[in-house]
Amino acid sequence: MFRTIRIRLERTAGLVQTVSVFNQACQRVLDWGQENHEYNKTRLHHATYRGIRTDFPSLPSGLVQTARDQASEMMRRKEFEHRIFKKPFGAIRYDKRTLSVFLESGHCSISTVFGRMRYTFTLAEYYRQYMAWKVQSAQLIVGRNACYLNVQVEGEAPPLNSGDRRLGIDLGINNIAVCSDNTFFNSKHWKNVKGKYQHLKAELQSKGTRSARRKLKAISGRERRFVRDLNHRVAKEIVNKPYDVLVFEDLTAIRDVKKNKAFNRKLGNWSFAQLFRFVEYKAEALGKKVLVINPYHTSQTCSKCGHVSRSNRKKRQFKCVECGFSLDADLNASRNIATFSRRVGGRSNVSRPNVAGAEAEGRKAFEAEPSYKPTISIVGC
Repeated sequence: MFRTIRIRLERTAGLVQTVSVFNQACQRVLDWGQENHEYNKTRLHHATYRGIRTDFPSLPSGLVQTARDQASEMMRRKEFEHRIFKKPFGAIRYDKRTLSVFLESGHCSISTVFGRMRYTFTLAEYYRQYMAWKVQSAQLIVGRNACYLNVQVEGEAPPLNSGDRRLGIDLGINNIAVCSDNTFFNSKHWKNVKGKYQHLKAELQSKGTRSARRKLKAISGRERRFVRDLNHRVAKEIVNKPYDVLVFEDLTAIRDVKKNKAFNRKLGNWSFAQLFRFVEYKAEALGKKVLVINPYHTSQTCSKCGHVSRSNRKKRQFKCVECGFSLDADLNASRNIATFSRRVGGRSNVSRPNVAGAEAEGRKAFEAEPSYKPTISIVGC
């Protein structure tokens, strides 16, 4: 189990110059790799190591190797789709050879172009719970007034819960998330705030001046932080529910289906992957499982009788043409997600769902009364 600790360091010439030289070395590897269409670390090492050591003698060999690794991974991700440039003061990487962090005593030892240097820091109160964890790596970021060290620490995950209470979670644009226990996370506030940011960004983009671009960058940062905070709160509320297994649909290919311009814009602004990652790591800390199933027929299947038909769903309302069962479409899908996960065991494909058996999640409660009483959770208002 991994966590990231953010440590504030004094902005010194040693750190700033180290970041600058590291990024120049990284760009040297990027240039050679892109010219030769090569991102293999061994071949990059043999082709660039001696030249970099000659041109940048003050850069420690450990940082030369991490610069090579970072360049290799950047090219592997982009697959040479376009030219890659490393920012002159972009974040640089440290590993166990070039960094030692002592969380309990509040100091660290960092390799720089001026040799190994020692820095002291004050650990935030929240991060003290990770003081006994093992430090694995870090990224150094140079800010205007300070430098920041994002330290990755590793700890032992708690044992998984032995229970099997399952919660189906349907992620969407109209509702951030709908849970099979009748909880709705309303997206009205999210849409309002995102709409304001989109309008401001469109106006600034049309101006095109330097000051407009600076303002655009600041607004984009505020928008990202707003969405991140909202997803954190939704994820926290989901994982704290009294369930042992949290089940989602596999939405990795959802953006492959293109529709009209307005819908594609909404789809592009939908941060379902970030919400899923937050739920995943928060659930791990509580010993809960997270499963992903194939979304096939989750929206077209009746959660009461198991009948599958495209006619069952009409926009945001679900009404079974077989048994007449009526329900909110997202809530019906979330109940199917919980049920299907019992039959397929997680990531397997669902080719012919059949939920008419007695194992359907919450069957007794649903059959007793077709109506439901949703719990509306409007996050951020």
